[in-house]
Amino acid sequence: MIVIVDGYNLLRAVFYKVKGKLTEQRNHFIKQLGHYKSKKNEINEIIIVFDGGYFRHATREIHNGVVTIFAGQKSSADDWIINYIKKNKQYQILLVSRDRQLISKCENYGADAIDVEEFYELVQSSILEDVSSKQKINDLVKKYEKNIYVDDKLNSNDKILDLLMEETQIDSFLEEKERYEKNDVKNNKKKGKLPKKEKKIYKKIKKL
Repeated sequence: MIVIVDGYNLLRAVFYKVKGKLTEQRNHFIKQLGHYKSKKNEINEIIIVFDGGYFRHATREIHNGVVTIFAGQKSSADDWIINYIKKNKQYQILLVSRDRQLISKCENYGADAIDVEEFYELVQSSILEDVSSKQKINDLVKKYEKNIYVDDKLNSNDKILDLLMEETQIDSFLEEKERYEKNDVKNNKKKGKLPKKEKKIYKKIKKL
């Protein structure tokens, strides 16, 4: 499965309270996506698409195993996404966006979509699964606050924590994880009652 993320659409929805740090948010989220992709064998590729760039044409980069596209000055992220899905409609593609117009156009070429906040919660939940408990997180946070490093090389838990530390509150991720798990239970109960289109999307989401 190919996951295409409407980059700035997600960042503006998730970090709407934080002003003036779009570049930092973008780079940090790409790191999180790389960690997330490394755990998901069902996902062949994650492509995150942004408006703009240094050139008139689109540019392609790979960071942390994630394909990063800047649509260029002559086009938009929406145009790039639509064109890509149109050319690759033989593949199973899931669009991450809140843009109803973009979603509608991509659905014409067989792509399904999920909301940006739902996908963001999946990414955060995946990261939190690598930390054994809330107490373990708190212990690591205290270590960072005191600026104490036992070794110059970070262990795996420290690296995972680093992905979370750049956000505002660790507790908010735990709440998101709990809310997602509750929603997942509800979705499972309703699975047999979903219309055909929603069942198709549900199957893709379960692969995430």
